[in-house]
Formats: sequence, structure tokens, C-alpha cells
Amino acid sequence: MKKIIYIFLIFALAQTSMAQQNNTMYFMQSLPQAKWLNPAIQNECKLHIGGALIPITGQFLLPIQYNYGNNGFALKDMLQYNADMDSLILPGFKGYDWDQLQGSLRNVNYITNELHINLLTVGYKYKDWYFGLDINDKVESRFSFNQDLITFGKEGNGQSFLDETANLGDLGVTGTFYSEYALSASKKINDKLTIGVSAKLLFGKLNVWTENSILDMHTNNNENYPITVDADYLVHTSQPFTEVTEMYYDYEGDSMVFNSEDKEVNFKDIYFNAKNFGMGFDIGATYKFNDKIEFYASLTDMGYIHWTDNTQTFAVKGSYYWDGYNFQPALTEDEELITNTNDSLKKNIIKIFEPSMQTNSYTSFLTPKAYIGGTYQFNEKIRTGLLLRSAFFQNDWHPSMTVSGNFRLKKWFEATASYSMINNSYTNIGLGFTAKAKWFQFFMMTDNLWGFIWPQSTHNINFRMGMNLIFGCKKKENTTLIGG
Repeated sequence: MKKIIYIFLIFALAQTSMAQQNNTMYFMQSLPQAKWLNPAIQNECKLHIGGALIPITGQFLLPIQYNYGNNGFALKDMLQYNADMDSLILPGFKGYDWDQLQGSLRNVNYITNELHINLLTVGYKYKDWYFGLDINDKVESRFSFNQDLITFGKEGNGQSFLDETANLGDLGVTGTFYSEYALSASKKINDKLTIGVSAKLLFGKLNVWTENSILDMHTNNNENYPITVDADYLVHTSQPFTEVTEMYYDYEGDSMVFNSEDKEVNFKDIYFNAKNFGMGFDIGATYKFNDKIEFYASLTDMGYIHWTDNTQTFAVKGSYYWDGYNFQPALTEDEELITNTNDSLKKNIIKIFEPSMQTNSYTSFLTPKAYIGGTYQFNEKIRTGLLLRSAFFQNDWHPSMTVSGNFRLKKWFEATASYSMINNSYTNIGLGFTAKAKWFQFFMMTDNLWGFIWPQSTHNINFRMGMNLIFGCKKKENTTLIGG
């Protein structure tokens, strides 16, 4: 059981350390990796090779992407500095300003985290076609909670929630570790239109998924303050470390009992596990309206993973009405009556909300993203772009917008500057560059430079870096920012 708790904490705590955020990279199309966001984008070079598996170059500048996003509070809102006490204060301690925290929250708050490592990327251009092979390892996680949970923790149910329903649900952790093998192809249909598609095989390694997260509590403002509670929680897991063999309520010991069996596993067994199979795809298109204007659209990470290995599902579902506590038996000297009254209340609640456990397989889904945008070519050195992006999770779309400028400063050096509205934050200044040295191409980028300077105030931190080997890059007479 301890290992299950440990795994759960890894996924949850990683948030403060699952939605791919690469807005700045979308229009850096001299970079082969731009096809990950739109498979219709063709690189100007005939051949590129990269990834961590490539000797020397793959280790010199590890091809990695990291992203942290928070649509609610910043670190300074949660971990507060009290000038009078000259110390940092956590929630619940003396001097903590709950209003500051609550004022920074959204109705439903999401904290997302991802770490991607590119093991191999290969691209080859043949006439009007561009083919690609990509292998990536991905760890993605998301933690969510409702603002009412913070209010309830501060006030209980006796103030804001009298005659109101406290939504204590939307509390859940979702985390996935999987490998992705992708084959892509794009083709120039004519001088204006290019289309592309990427087909993916997915192999899940570890997963925890909160499919349902409902916990509503209504307190009536009348005699005895009766309470109605509705719950519907469904949590899936696939992990090889611990198997829960029994889960029940011990009425005599007045506690929940988990019996589990620990297993000996190593990372190789986890990494090369091919039992949790899935599929996915990306599609995209580019359209050249005229010599100045070009349009782009793509859908990425449309897919699923079917989990069959070491799966367990935990469910809690029920509704309970409590019309108040009967204090009359407590006023008597009848110990048996007092005990029976308390036990009856406790058993009724536990019986209704008693959790269940299954070992059936289940299917989780990737986080789909939609991109639409366009660019305007001012001259051979400057191009501007506007990108709208939206990720779909928790039955809703979560949008962002980026305005960028791409600058070809030298034949061997290109730079990008961007401004983004992401995670309800409006101070995201991004920078990126690609630099060439013979057959080598280096790149780094971020959507929010300020996140590294003032991490305590940020809602978004990300970066991507890596190195490619590039061959057969054409030298065009009219050089533009975007090749192909």
C-alpha cells in the first residue's frame, strides 16, 4: 500500500516541480521538430537525424521538453511571505491570508506537467513528399481541484455553504508514462496546399486516471442543519509495484483496511512492457494564400491507450441524507443505546459509500490539441504569425493564443520572439533560436522567459532544446523564414 501512495504522490508532487505547450515552436519551421505540431510542415533540408539515441550529438544537447502550467494560483499565492513574522507560511498556519489564495483561484484549477524525451527523429524529403520517423518517451500528469474545496477547508459548511451546495469534487490526479512510435508523411498537393498525417503506436507503462470526481454536499439552513451528500469517484491504475488484494471497512476496528502484496520489479520490465497498447494520429495542412500570407491548421494527439496489465479500479458511489444527530440517547445513562445509535449512523454512511475494487481493463485517452493560425511575410528576413491553440480535457476546451515574430538574422541563425496568453496569464514572453554549424543544427526555445526569472509569480514554465544532423539544405535565391 505504501508504494501505491508513493506513486500517487510522485504524480501529484511533480505538478509543482499533462497538455503539450509549444506555441513558440509552431512557426519555427526551419526546425524539423515543427512537424510534431503540424505534420504538413516540410523542412527545407533533404535529410535530418536527431534524438537521444544518436551517439554524441544526442547526449551533447539532450532533446528534451519540459512544461509546467497552472491556470490558478502562483507559488507566491500558495506559499506566502508574512512581513510581520518575517517567514514563509503554508495554508492553515497562523498569519496565513486565505483571501489572497482564494482570490487567485479559478472555479476549477488545473496544474499540468509534462516531460518529453525524443529518442529518435528522422526526416527525408523525396520530390513533393516528406517522410518522418519519431520515437518519444512521454510523462504527462494533471492535478485538479475545485475552489469550493479551499472555501470549505477555511470555513467548514457553516458560512458560505448554508442553503448552498459545496462542490468538493473535481479533485483528481491523472498521470501517464508511455512510449510513442510515429510514422509521418506529407505531400504538396499543388503550389498552395500541403497536407500531412502522422500515425502512432503507443505503449503505456504507468497510469493513474481519475475518470469521475464528484462530491457534492448541501447543508440546509433549518433545524438540525440536515446534510445531503452525493459522491461518484472512479479511479483507475495500472502499475506493477503493488497489488491491492482486499479493501473493506472493519466495523470492529472502525477503519478502512487495505491488504496489499508488494512486487519486485525493475525499470527494464516497466519500460519494455508492451501489453498496454494504443494508437493515435495527427493531421495537418498548410495553405499559401499568396506570396505574403499563409494559413495553418492541425489536430494532434488524437488517440487512446488500452490498459490491461496490472490494472485496478477503485470506485465510490452513493447518496446520503443526514437529518442531524440525535442527541437524546447521549443524555441518558443507557450506554447500549448510545453505542447502538452511533454505530447505526456510522454503518449507514459506510454502507452507502463503501468503496469497491475491480481488476478489469480500461481505456484512457490522450489530450487532443487543435491549432489554427497564419503568417504574414514582411520581407525575406521577417515573418509574423498568429496562433490559436486549444487542448481538450475534463470535457472542455482550454485555449491559448500566441503572437510571434520570426527573424532570419543570418544564413546560419534564426530567432523567434513571441507573446502568449496561456493559463489565464498575460505576461508570457517567449524566445527561441536555431543555429547551424555545417551539418549541425542547435535549438532552444521557451514560451515564457519570465518564468525562469520570477518563478514565484508564474503560471507557465517550459523549454525545449536539442540538436539535429541536417543534410542537403537548399540555398534559395529568395530566402524565407519557412522552408519547403
